[in-house]
Amino acid sequence: MSLDILRDPKAHCTLCREFTYRLAWRPEKHYVAGTQLEIRSHCLRAFHSWRFTGFRMKGGDITFRWKVRPTVSERWHNPERVLLRARLPYGARQGEAVELELTVIPPVWAGVNNSLSVWTSDVPNNFRPDAPPPQPVSESRSACELTVTAGPVERFSVISRPMADAAGNVRTVLLPEDRFGNPSRFETAVDCELEWNGRRQTLSLRDPGIMELPLSKAVGRAVVSIPMNRLSAQENIANGRRTGDRLIVTGNPVWPAGPGCLRPAFGEFHWHTDISGDGQRPIREALRCARDILNMDFAAPGDHNPQGDQWKATVAALDEFNQPDRFATFFGWENGTDRGHENYYFTEPEHPVRCGGAAGITGGTPDSLIARLRELHGRSDFIAIPHHTNSVAEVRKPEDDSPFWHPYPWGEPQPYIPLVELMQIRGNQEQNVYADAWRGWQQNHGASVQDALARGHRLGFTGGTDNHCGWPGRVCADAEGKGLYPARSVILTGVWTPRVERQAIFDSLKARHTWAVWDTRALVDFSVNGAPAGDELTVTPGTALKAHIRLSAEDALQTVELVSEGRTVWQQSFAEPDIDVEIPIGVADRSTHFYLRALLRNGGLIYASPVFVTVAETKIDKEK
Repeated sequence: MSLDILRDPKAHCTLCREFTYRLAWRPEKHYVAGTQLEIRSHCLRAFHSWRFTGFRMKGGDITFRWKVRPTVSERWHNPERVLLRARLPYGARQGEAVELELTVIPPVWAGVNNSLSVWTSDVPNNFRPDAPPPQPVSESRSACELTVTAGPVERFSVISRPMADAAGNVRTVLLPEDRFGNPSRFETAVDCELEWNGRRQTLSLRDPGIMELPLSKAVGRAVVSIPMNRLSAQENIANGRRTGDRLIVTGNPVWPAGPGCLRPAFGEFHWHTDISGDGQRPIREALRCARDILNMDFAAPGDHNPQGDQWKATVAALDEFNQPDRFATFFGWENGTDRGHENYYFTEPEHPVRCGGAAGITGGTPDSLIARLRELHGRSDFIAIPHHTNSVAEVRKPEDDSPFWHPYPWGEPQPYIPLVELMQIRGNQEQNVYADAWRGWQQNHGASVQDALARGHRLGFTGGTDNHCGWPGRVCADAEGKGLYPARSVILTGVWTPRVERQAIFDSLKARHTWAVWDTRALVDFSVNGAPAGDELTVTPGTALKAHIRLSAEDALQTVELVSEGRTVWQQSFAEPDIDVEIPIGVADRSTHFYLRALLRNGGLIYASPVFVTVAETKIDKEK
């Protein structure tokens, strides 16, 4: 009849705190003595991320309980996601409550709720030893949901769009967060002071809010001052700078204008929702959070193999949120194989390369699809982006202990692959050997971005998360990062585009006018001899090469480097967060490439796409 929550402890996101739920199952019929009862989890992501530390039951003998920290092998041997199994020694009467207690440590993602259901098995037929064992059957109406919300406020973010809109307004989100980046709320309203463009105003804040600030004539950064004596004993602003009795939070840089007629925009387009079998949270909620929580300019999902009704739901949500000059969406999906993963993106929902579309692609390894994708690219515009190229799957097949997937098979350059996801939850994929600060946790697999560039691939850089929690942009250290990066972490792609509009964003991505950022919203204008990041520059032998870097970040620059063919050709530290420099980088004597990477004092990472330099032969060279 029902599975009810008698006591809801109001669980919030945490790394260690335990919460105890009391449940009551009221059977839909009479069950005889010896009946087996199971409690199962509906959602794969919740099953993996909720930890169960205790089970207690009245009226039943527990015969199986799920481990707090199960191994990968144990997960594979529990495909039904059984949390508890028990025998009912005295049976159960229809409608009479059977009580259970579950003690849990919920995940670090708000909204990754755990849906539970009751399954029952009849008593085995002892009179027929050859009879098959009874199979568990679900009680269709016996289900409940354990919810998890944001924890107490422990951070505060000030997130501005990187440039004013056509009306001259800078959309800015003021965001109380828990320690993991979930949007939270103060216990009581807090009177804060906002400083912008030399002006101050007092705000009463409790929940996340959106403001429209006037255009600044110089590099702008919104500053919020929070009085410590207005915070409760459970609240903090750990990312604030203490000045007197206040905590000061400074937002990301905003430029009054970009290079030429272009504007900077930030977004993320590799995240998964409940449309993916191993993801969670609805796509509409994910898009709302991208737009109104992390204040992105654009977003697109990368769910696994969405077809039929799932694709229709994806298209409907993306079209609903697509608002030219305010927030742009486009379409995409992930093709994950045992020989590398790549995502496909396009601007028309019924594109031939959509999963199960006219091109007939529903899977297949990247190297087996080359001929079909090359032919398709000649008549249908799309982008393929490989990701975690220099990584090997953490999960292994139970039958032979081999990885589920291997590094990306970089072959010959392909016209439909203009970009590579340089950083994501599995770390930095730029090179094969790293210092710790660069977050390169998988090394020496021979499929790094530098390996691809050395093979002649002309790739721009993007940053994605590959998270499966339905929170675009967010990476979570405890769940998928194994504690390697900060508890609150964000990866985004920056793009220079003429408009925040679907086709304009897509064309700018295709042109490689991109940069990737991790835990910063730095603005980067990088060029060589006037050719911007992502472009191809053709020069004659002996041409002097000069790089130009205009960069604004949230903190001082520990190092800014120019890299060519895997080698640092220029490096400098800066005490300021804003720089505008020109750097001689030698004379063109062969075709090569140059890209920018930077490390902030606060740990943030920046990568600007390469400029590809081609040294063309002159008439005299040919005659020689």
